[in-house]
Amino acid sequence: MRFGSNKIFSIFQRNKAKGKNIILTGIPRSGTTLTCKLLCEFPDVIALNEPLKRELFPSPRHAVNEIEAHFHVFRHSLLTEGKALARTNKGMVTDNAFSTQSADRARQVVRTSVFFEKKLKSDFTLVMKHCAEFTLILPLLTAEYTCYAVIRNPLAVLGSWRSVDIPVSRGKVAKSQRLLPSFHQQYNEIKDLTERQLFILSWYFGQFRDLPKEQIIRYEGLVTNPIEVLAPFSQSILPHQNQLKNKNTNSLYDRDTIKKIGEKLLQSEGNYWHFYPKSAVEHMLDQLS
Repeated sequence: MRFGSNKIFSIFQRNKAKGKNIILTGIPRSGTTLTCKLLCEFPDVIALNEPLKRELFPSPRHAVNEIEAHFHVFRHSLLTEGKALARTNKGMVTDNAFSTQSADRARQVVRTSVFFEKKLKSDFTLVMKHCAEFTLILPLLTAEYTCYAVIRNPLAVLGSWRSVDIPVSRGKVAKSQRLLPSFHQQYNEIKDLTERQLFILSWYFGQFRDLPKEQIIRYEGLVTNPIEVLAPFSQSILPHQNQLKNKNTNSLYDRDTIKKIGEKLLQSEGNYWHFYPKSAVEHMLDQLS
């Protein structure tokens, strides 16, 4: 799905101010992909999982302009063709970007056109989700959009980071050098992987501290009561209560590694303690024993 600047401007003009456009971000591996899948079950909501290509993020201001333009592009394509770009598993919306079948957690999503088989009214709610990219420019986005962030028990996040191959697993934040160079330089000066991940994790939580409480989605609440947690996104209700499982103590996470990381986490200072008490981490460590 490619559009020149004239095409984007034309679509932008035809679709001004119809329906809500919402930004969804969060900590990588906190449940953002699951949130997108659940939101897509509402009859009047479409949530696109990482629909924007990397070249659309050369700088913060350019990224904000592209986000605005693509909200209109995707809204138009959804209303006229029933499709838009998103990361999918063989063209289908999924709740996890990585395999859950073995310790070799292969990535199983690619960016494709995805068809949504539901009839949308012009005022449907459109959600776009990116984790690192949107969090890096979050202060600019909150000035333009209602923004939600997904968070999760910090130890569970760290455990998941160690179980998959993504930039933060290697102590990196995608596109940070272009979008927030001061932060990129700060974390690159930290040599120890665990210490660097703790610094990055604290930064993510810190970016969300200024969001209203009602715009914070806790993974633990989401899997317990998705209907209640996601109600603000829609005038409708989910057609059924999803039976979801809390995976904070996922058997695919290496127990010994998590316990060592947990000890360092409890000794650290970070913005994560603004959202989670240390007892939540201690309880998780008890469950792993």
